[in-house]
Amino acid sequence: MRDYRNAIDLLTPTLALAVWAAHFSLLWGASSIFPDQPAARWIAAALTVPALGAMVWLWRRGGVRSVTTVPGLGIAISTVGILFDLLPAVIG
Repeated sequence: MRDYRNAIDLLTPTLALAVWAAHFSLLWGASSIFPDQPAARWIAAALTVPALGAMVWLWRRGGVRSVTTVPGLGIAISTVGILFDLLPAVIG
């Protein structure tokens, strides 16, 4: 019998980083299409909610119990990155 736990331990942070990259790309695209307009800020806020929801889903799916594990650290770094991506829209 194969041990699939190691695959999940590597897949979870990879998916978390992919969500962060997609979030960043979409926010960058929105700010390029709508420079210095409120529409870009609303798009950023609207896209952050599903990105954070994906982080919660990955946390629960991976059975992560602590940030000191590889999946937990990957999700934590990605969550901070997603919130950091939102920062210019909030204060800008």
